[in-house]
Amino acid sequence: MKSRMAVALSVVLAACGGGGGGGTSSTSAASAAPASSSAPAASATPASATPASGSTAVVCSGGPFTTDATKVCSDASGKVVTAYVYAQPQTVIPDGTVISSDTTWPASGSPYYLAGTVQVAKGATLTIPDGVTVEGLKPVPCTSDCIGKIPTTGIIDVAGQLNVGGTDQVQLLGVTVSNVDANVGGGTVSIQHAHLEDAFVQISPAAPFSMTYSQAYRLNVTPIVRAGVTTYQAGTNGYPSFKNSTLKFNTFVDSASFAFDPSVVMQNNLFVNMVDSLVLIDDFPASGAPTGIAKNNSFLFKQNSPNTNRMVIAAHGIYSASTLHTLDFSNNFWGVTDNTTIQSRILDSTDTSNPQLPNVISYAPAAASADPATPADPQGNVPNE
Repeated sequence: MKSRMAVALSVVLAACGGGGGGGTSSTSAASAAPASSSAPAASATPASATPASGSTAVVCSGGPFTTDATKVCSDASGKVVTAYVYAQPQTVIPDGTVISSDTTWPASGSPYYLAGTVQVAKGATLTIPDGVTVEGLKPVPCTSDCIGKIPTTGIIDVAGQLNVGGTDQVQLLGVTVSNVDANVGGGTVSIQHAHLEDAFVQISPAAPFSMTYSQAYRLNVTPIVRAGVTTYQAGTNGYPSFKNSTLKFNTFVDSASFAFDPSVVMQNNLFVNMVDSLVLIDDFPASGAPTGIAKNNSFLFKQNSPNTNRMVIAAHGIYSASTLHTLDFSNNFWGVTDNTTIQSRILDSTDTSNPQLPNVISYAPAAASADPATPADPQGNVPNE
């Protein structure tokens, strides 16, 4: 599994993903009170974000935030003066903020900018209601070939509970939601009716998680730009691993996949241009059928996608002929109806070239078209392959 500590392995060839730098504060705020958006740049932006030029720091003025990538700049010491964001923030949440009692970030304070790491303490609930935008730094476009950085700011560590959304849209832009930290994690995360963009969701299988009616674009990935072509690789700061979780009616575009065991309800989700394959965890119940559902999903690969992955799902574990199980993966739509192509997108114990993979993923019968309750394909005018 991928480790959050593997951030050091991200190699930057040029100034791609500027705004990925900066560590978290060693001190915690006494309360969750947000700072004014007029706070000086030194307290609102990380010290190591990358200038838009991709070259040396330049002397500049302005800021502290801009939505124009050409205006991102640093002072002579390299400290960011004007940081690139998705939207001009109205409220800055300082790095090191600890939410120790039930807190709601109201729409009247939106957009919220996370200047570093926010911790939701055990016993506390952070609610992000409808109409709210929460953002971190936006990746600065590359000026040459590059591999993007894993973000080290804009993080919500959940030891208590995080509730995002209600019946209308919330936006999480460049934000990392995590409950995997051994010291400040382990909490419950619920996301519904949310729009996630350039975001990361790091989930522990030991903690409850649900995500419904949401749209995720470039979730858990970093960009790779070569010769002007952008592809994506799965991020190395945490691989979501779901157990006793619910994922329903979501859209994932150019996003990394996740691991799940047979207890997970994964139903009516749309996956477009998956960056890597789903991983079936070999954790079947000792007796009886699995409790999860993996039906009515759509798995689409577009003819114009530069992403190289064409695998949908793989079973992981140590092969043992005496303990083989079958996952009912039927009634999913694969974008094509050719059984040979569908079978080629599954890696399980029926693949004789890799006998270390246990279990059988049974896709038959495959759906001939998308389920009406599954979100509509946003790239419906582009042929599948």
